[in-house]
Amino acid sequence: MSRKLAIFAGEGQLVLEVAQAALAAGWELQIFLLVARNDLEELPLVEVRLTNPLKVVMSLRKFRPTHICMAGAVNISDHEREGIFGFLKRKPKNGHSSGDTGLSRLIGALEMISGAKVIGVHEIIGDLIAPDGLIAGPELNREQIKNCLYALGVARKIGEIDVGQAVVVAGHRVIGAEDIAGTDALIARVKGFVEQGKTGNGRDMLVLAKAKKPQQPAVADLPAIGPDTINNAHQAGIGIIALDAGNSLLIEKARLIALANELGISVFGARPDDDQAKS
Repeated sequence: MSRKLAIFAGEGQLVLEVAQAALAAGWELQIFLLVARNDLEELPLVEVRLTNPLKVVMSLRKFRPTHICMAGAVNISDHEREGIFGFLKRKPKNGHSSGDTGLSRLIGALEMISGAKVIGVHEIIGDLIAPDGLIAGPELNREQIKNCLYALGVARKIGEIDVGQAVVVAGHRVIGAEDIAGTDALIARVKGFVEQGKTGNGRDMLVLAKAKKPQQPAVADLPAIGPDTINNAHQAGIGIIALDAGNSLLIEKARLIALANELGISVFGARPDDDQAKS
């Protein structure tokens, strides 16, 4: 039986990376395009929208995939979330519109409807996952590593209440946390704080940390950085990026590493320790 992969595609370079890797590995491919973009015309695709979940289901059943993965960013409104849950007849936990951690129930419903297994993009591209230790940029000293562990612990704490995956700290002072606007907006806010002289001029480097939410499934929306993250961090005065090792993605990895080395941004992978956030 041939392997058939359905990619639910949002914005960003990751979609093209996953599609190319899947084709090279011999997958039969169908892209389910959730957002408007014009750089995938040469790939087999069908345009779908979350506002029309019936078309999504019918298109899936027509293609009959053996596996499904999700790649790229998609903005989903509260109304769209409620509509999806209603169509799938899966009531959100506590009766409220679920955030990202509600993905686990949506994924279960998707598998039940399609008969396909949902997998992570890192199962298509093996070297996407951030490893432990220094990934790029200058070596860190012991105090900087402690700050990274603290920041990752804080990122996990905000993930517990389903707010976001990222924080920026200066030493053990939290400067900002990701919200519905995403990581780029967090970095932009921090840039403003630096320009106003509110942070970024002390002994401790600013650290951006991204960690997987504790209840989040490992097959969708893992924390990720790419070359744009490196550029934005540099412009905001952020000197270190700490990643949840084993649970974060490195998009356009070669470019990311080269740019981080060029700009002097340290990228460091570590396992979050919830106790670190208390210290």
